[in-house]
Amino acid sequence: MISVFIRCTLLFRLMFGFSLCLPMTPSRGTRSSLIALCLRLPTFELRLELVRSPGLDATSVALLRPGEGRSARQVIWQVSERAAAAGVRPGMRVSEAVSLCPSLTLLEPDPAHYAAATEAILECLGAMSPILEPVEPGVVLVGMDGLERLYGSPREQVDRMLHALLRVLPRPLVAAVRAGRAPGTFAARVAAVAARPGEPVLVGEGGLASFLADQPIESLPLPVDAVARLHRLDIHTLGALGSLPVAALLRHFGADGREARALARGERIDPVRARHRPRPVRVSLELPAAVGDRDTLHRALDRVLTRLLAHPGRRDRALKGLRVGGHLEEGGSWQIEVTLREAAARRETLAFPVRSRMELYPPPRALETLFVEAFEFGAPATQTSLFSRRELGAGRAPANDDPLTTGPVGEALRRAVRELHLRLGDAPLYRVVEVDPWSRIPERRHALLPLDGG
Repeated sequence: MISVFIRCTLLFRLMFGFSLCLPMTPSRGTRSSLIALCLRLPTFELRLELVRSPGLDATSVALLRPGEGRSARQVIWQVSERAAAAGVRPGMRVSEAVSLCPSLTLLEPDPAHYAAATEAILECLGAMSPILEPVEPGVVLVGMDGLERLYGSPREQVDRMLHALLRVLPRPLVAAVRAGRAPGTFAARVAAVAARPGEPVLVGEGGLASFLADQPIESLPLPVDAVARLHRLDIHTLGALGSLPVAALLRHFGADGREARALARGERIDPVRARHRPRPVRVSLELPAAVGDRDTLHRALDRVLTRLLAHPGRRDRALKGLRVGGHLEEGGSWQIEVTLREAAARRETLAFPVRSRMELYPPPRALETLFVEAFEFGAPATQTSLFSRRELGAGRAPANDDPLTTGPVGEALRRAVRELHLRLGDAPLYRVVEVDPWSRIPERRHALLPLDGG
């Protein structure tokens, strides 16, 4: 068939002067996109709080930094425009911010609310494009390759994406989203920063270099000291950096200088890569009354973990990453994350690190609800049979020179054998191995061999 196609192609070239070509389509397993759309909503968390409390929109508002411990919540995280005009800046201590702006309203963070809003945005955009790359809360990269036939021109594509966000976000938040569409993730993020609400920046392949040339040097993913060093060298735009020779950048900045030059000139185009996000499994418990007692919280935690392990969405997988939190009395939420070194599927193994984390970073107030969410999983926790046909070989008797005392042993059983060796000095565990299954003497058909867990 290939030879026939080549002959037909040559015949068309000779007779009609053009070539017969098949359309180039991405492979079925492609999970990346060269054309990127960056949707950016500055101060995403603070805007969510102002939507819940519209009366605060005309006042000076600051959102405290989320974190584990009371010291983290004594630092300003995000500020409104009125608070910024009064001199309040992110990273300030609360005492300094209040001295600058006595009428400043301080809001406690609600991480559970922010996480739910982010998940809703990803679910909404995932219905429009299969390639999503969440960068941070409020910043999402969307792969746009092949969407022309579905949504039309580049501007129409952006409008369709923004219109889809109205399903999960209020109209004032969608109106504040800044959109940038360009080849590669770097150019798309730069375009989103340069865009204004309601005025997306669309960059084509032909105008990529000229667009990047006028952008500030702070757009590059470089350390702060490297950016300051470039300013001392009178380099303030990407165009000025791109005009420098590679040798000079290598001498001053090493390999980072070469990569920065390629990004500034539009020579390096990083595609949007779809991130595998396993669907989290979440179980919550409504407490009959607000609970702040440690022992009561531990008992509630055991109950929620039992429900989580029995949840059908776990599909017998071991759990490696847990997110524990709840809604606080009088509003707000509390949340901690625990990542285990090894995935586990026993309640006692999961509860110990969570309790230790709760001791270090307890809830600031009593909890009205408690939830546990598994966001990272390990292999299935089902234990395979020790003497399965897969381990010994189907229908095969071990050869005489095989090390019969060793072989593939399950990880759980191997740990148990090692523990018995440490406690007793010897593991009284044996397994039956076929030696001569066709022998007329029953004692010769099988052998009892010690089990080695090494």
